[in-house]
Amino acid sequence: MGLFKDMRALRKQAESLQPPEYRGIGGGMRAMRDGMARANEMLGAIGEDAARTAYLRANGRAGTATISAIRDTGTTINDNPVVDLDLQVTVGEDAPYATTHRQMISRLAIPSFQPGATLPVHVDPANPCSLTVG
Repeated sequence: MGLFKDMRALRKQAESLQPPEYRGIGGGMRAMRDGMARANEMLGAIGEDAARTAYLRANGRAGTATISAIRDTGTTINDNPVVDLDLQVTVGEDAPYATTHRQMISRLAIPSFQPGATLPVHVDPANPCSLTVG
């Protein structure tokens, strides 16, 4: 009798640790569905960024950007930091301008992204603050 009582106590303890919206019949399925929805949202955002990058590389104006400052945002993607880059951008004969660009940088490429480094960029003709590095 004591074994079943202990099992019931453990089950109640496990249920109390679950958020209220996931308790009861189908709660695990709800949690899985919500997790999949969040994952799909993230993949959609990544896909949009990839499409924007491809568009800028194909249609953007080529130029250069000199890094004037780099700041860690505290976010990582697959252990790679996401940083804010303060850039001085030059495109063609236009006057240089300053902008800030957020980007994930591979841990292996961090030495190339230091203040003073000059990088190739592709700038959106309609919005000079929209650019892709590389």
